[in-house]
Amino acid sequence: MVEGHVAVICLAVAALALAAAALGIVGEATKSKSFVRYDGASCVYRRTPAFGCGVAAASSLLTGQVVLTAAAGCWGRCRTRPDGRRAAVVCSSLLSWFLAVLAASAFLVGALRNQSGERRPREGIASTYYRCTVLVAGVFAGGSFLAVAAAVVGIASYVALEAVAGSGPPRPRAPPVWSQPDDSRQGCPES
Repeated sequence: MVEGHVAVICLAVAALALAAAALGIVGEATKSKSFVRYDGASCVYRRTPAFGCGVAAASSLLTGQVVLTAAAGCWGRCRTRPDGRRAAVVCSSLLSWFLAVLAASAFLVGALRNQSGERRPREGIASTYYRCTVLVAGVFAGGSFLAVAAAVVGIASYVALEAVAGSGPPRPRAPPVWSQPDDSRQGCPES
């Protein structure tokens, strides 16, 4: 059975990950409006809502990861007595962080490519207009998918850690208390 604090943390992290995924989808939908024109020397871009969506999505996702890590005790409980179950929990937690960093990177790359300003044209890039780079389709959507995957793996890792911590090693039983013979027995002859 899941304890109350575990359920609250899991719901909070899931909400943050879903918010990041939703912001990523909105960023994907609004990113195509970034390129304005090519003036012959520079590519001119305007800031789109995708910029804010990417930054907010990365922040939301990483906040969820920090909450999970803090709630798990920063893997401190896993270092006390490593065994197969705890090692698997740590590996899945690290996988969750890896996926979260990939997702946050995608969100931030998408955000930076939707920042306003002028940039020099590039040679040899497949997705260009007048040699001006545009963000390829799927950067924000991929980040959204990775954000959800990171949250699922992280929550599963946290719940497993709580289960392992709750089951723990069996406590040693106290030795039985044997009754000691009472030397002050009355009426017993000594031999």
